[in-house]
Amino acid sequence: MQHALAYLNGELVPGDQAVLPVSDAGIVQGATVSETMRTFGHQLFRLDEHLERFTDSLAMVGFELDLDFAGLSGVCQDLVSHNSIAIDTENDLGLVLFATAGPYATYSGNVAGATETVPTVCAHTFPLPFELWDQVQTEGLHLVTPSVRQLPGTCIDPSIKHRSRLHYYLADREAKRIDSGARAVLLDDQGRLTETTAASLLLVRDNRILSPPSTSVLPSISVAVIAELAEQLDLEFIEQDLHPDDVVQAAEALVASTPYCLAPVTRFNDQPVGSGRPGPISDRLLGAWDQLVGLDIRKQIREGAESRRGALVPLGEPGEQQA
Repeated sequence: MQHALAYLNGELVPGDQAVLPVSDAGIVQGATVSETMRTFGHQLFRLDEHLERFTDSLAMVGFELDLDFAGLSGVCQDLVSHNSIAIDTENDLGLVLFATAGPYATYSGNVAGATETVPTVCAHTFPLPFELWDQVQTEGLHLVTPSVRQLPGTCIDPSIKHRSRLHYYLADREAKRIDSGARAVLLDDQGRLTETTAASLLLVRDNRILSPPSTSVLPSISVAVIAELAEQLDLEFIEQDLHPDDVVQAAEALVASTPYCLAPVTRFNDQPVGSGRPGPISDRLLGAWDQLVGLDIRKQIREGAESRRGALVPLGEPGEQQA
């Protein structure tokens, strides 16, 4: 059986050996920028766009890598080419690429070279966990606005995709105390909607798709795809400030994220969104996404979930959705 490989600081290593020292600044400070991608038919989707966002984040935090754009692209494609061999043709992979600030001088004993640290660079893949999204696709996601707020742009530019996310963890903990099946969607310090802890938020009203301004949230690759699909479907795509009342008044709400593309939102702060069921616009958008990538995304999620759950039955351990 072929084992998955990972990339770590210039080398391909077995996946379980891609480890960081406890003195790495990514662990000590959360000083990490990252990018998550997925494959369709074992081919990375929108690789260039993901790498552009990743290299933009690197530039904004001042991480200088030995790998250029082409080198990063080659690493990602080589990993997928090798690691896809171990999964069925019906399944696909997620890929995570991240870079940290490198050794943290106080803990690593490298105080003399503290101004010359070399970033840690890692990339690894994982089989897409379809069982986490099967029920959400058919019944919709619940969202809650917790008391935890989004970090203001004066702290961290929202266009940087990073892993300094303790506030997301706390927000989801609070949301699950309110609704055990919910995720948090964070407000900013002005009470405007931003994004969930794992996805972008979009609303549908009067056949228009509404998104928070791209200058106030992470520039989402998935939202960019939805904007393209909306144009094909003669739906207007608008960026504007959104507030909690807008969700209650919307015909539909949906979330967009790389691993599962998009999913409907059916409850918000314990109130139904629209009819309280997945709506026609999210259905049309996902159908258009199917055409774009050449496969039935909901069917892949459904069948992949059934296969994964079946494989877990002998172990006697029910699946549990991750926070």
